[in-house]
Amino acid sequence: MSQFQNNTQRIKLSDLESTSATGRKASRIELRLLRDAYNLSTNDAPKNNEKSLPSTDLKRCTAYCTADSYDLKKLYKLFKSNEKCQKVQMFFGECLYAKIDDSDIFFLEYGVVVTWGLEEKNEHILLKLVKNSENHSYDFKTVEVESFEYGIASDSQIVNDKIFIKEDYYITKMVISTAIAQSVKLDYFEELVDVTIDLVKDFPEEYEKEGNIGKTRKDLFQIMGKLHKLSFNLNLASNILDEPELIWHFDAYSPMYETCLKYLDIVSRADILNKRCEIIHGILEILSTNITTHNSETLEKRMTLILAVSAGFGFCQCILLVLLVIKLWK
Repeated sequence: MSQFQNNTQRIKLSDLESTSATGRKASRIELRLLRDAYNLSTNDAPKNNEKSLPSTDLKRCTAYCTADSYDLKKLYKLFKSNEKCQKVQMFFGECLYAKIDDSDIFFLEYGVVVTWGLEEKNEHILLKLVKNSENHSYDFKTVEVESFEYGIASDSQIVNDKIFIKEDYYITKMVISTAIAQSVKLDYFEELVDVTIDLVKDFPEEYEKEGNIGKTRKDLFQIMGKLHKLSFNLNLASNILDEPELIWHFDAYSPMYETCLKYLDIVSRADILNKRCEIIHGILEILSTNITTHNSETLEKRMTLILAVSAGFGFCQCILLVLLVIKLWK
């Protein structure tokens, strides 16, 4: 990665990590660190429930969610033309693998990159390098980051956010990277839902006290549109909740992948996220209906007033006409 340093602007760590592990996410990571070890086996061997950490050198393993998606074909050409890249390979159109020096890099189609063995400064150089291959890039403040450490040990396991694997094999890393990528993408969606909740949490109480809210139906529909887009991207537009195609082809790694999903709470977090979207959407629909009813009642009152005024004018005209006729007869 050293050859990129002269012509690539560095990204500051503070820009990326200032809001990456606060609140809900920090609590989840803290609970994750209290768990027993999960055995990363490619067979049905029993789990090792002892939290003894192997004595081995640990390197960085970091995941960044930087965009809605990556143009993997463009990235393939970028790394293929780079002399520092010893190997670049596409897997089933959903994952791109690149090996640079002693580091392994995995790009997932849905906008997540997972690096193994890169130094922190080179991770940020890499992010800047691939910026032009991103579709709908995220602002630095919304980039989600998950950090782990990994090392080679006799027993494969994951504990305290430390990953131990038996051999430095890129397929093993790719399987684990896929689960980590799904987790960090969920972090991004969870943050969007949290922002939406902060926006609408006072609406019911405001409506109860005031009888209305300081939002129009258009405002509510815009929020509902964002929720629909989020739910669509989570469940339909991307494959982050699907079992990756590479697991179908490397089925011996399925237990390892499932173990990573369990360790990272992928399934339960996705279910909770969908339920939260449904609840928020239900509240907004009720408020939208009430606003419509309130507007209809207001319109009805105005129409009644207009009709009453028109009737009053008509009655006055009739009186004046009668008086005029009487006067003419006299």
